[in-house]
Amino acid sequence: MDIQPPSPPEPASIGRLELVEFPHPALARRAKPLVRIDEALVDAVEQMFDIMYESGGIGLAANQVALPYRLFIINLEAQPDAGEELVFINPSLSRPRGTAVQEEGCLSLPGLRMDVRRPQKVMLDAWNLNGEQIHLDLDGLLSRVVQHEFDHLEGRVFTDRLPEAAAIEARGSLETLHEVFVGKQSRGELPDTETLLARLVQLEAERCAGGIA
Repeated sequence: MDIQPPSPPEPASIGRLELVEFPHPALARRAKPLVRIDEALVDAVEQMFDIMYESGGIGLAANQVALPYRLFIINLEAQPDAGEELVFINPSLSRPRGTAVQEEGCLSLPGLRMDVRRPQKVMLDAWNLNGEQIHLDLDGLLSRVVQHEFDHLEGRVFTDRLPEAAAIEARGSLETLHEVFVGKQSRGELPDTETLLARLVQLEAERCAGGIA
């Protein structure tokens, strides 16, 4: 796969980003592979780090800021002056090994934390913002965070992985978030769902393989 490094500014602007919460349609939409990295995308990644730090998170997927791109960021220290800022573009996972259960939360599902079962280890292949290939064998917390963010790119949130009893327990929190979201739309604080989806389609057409699908 050929990913070009940052090029001169393009006319298309991504604009100001904000964290979105369940059930924003971006969270349920499978992200598209990026074929172009431009200055607007680099700026978006910088905004994503700012949003992640302000929210106290250690990982953030593009879906969580309403960008339909296969991209996520991580800093396990959750601080701009500590840890390592990692950017993974068009990631793929392989060779899942072992099993581990650990509590997870999500910036797009505020107030909800549940135990989630995932593979202990996994292989990650991706690219960085310079178009350089990344190949890592992951274990521990980094493996879990990568898998959590990768799920976002597949249109999944961590509650989709819960066993039946835990899913029933989480249902009330999800229903509350849904009511809050719909309420904001009805008051004009958020665009209607059709407008939100149209924006995702536009962003896909500008930087993704095959445009819209």
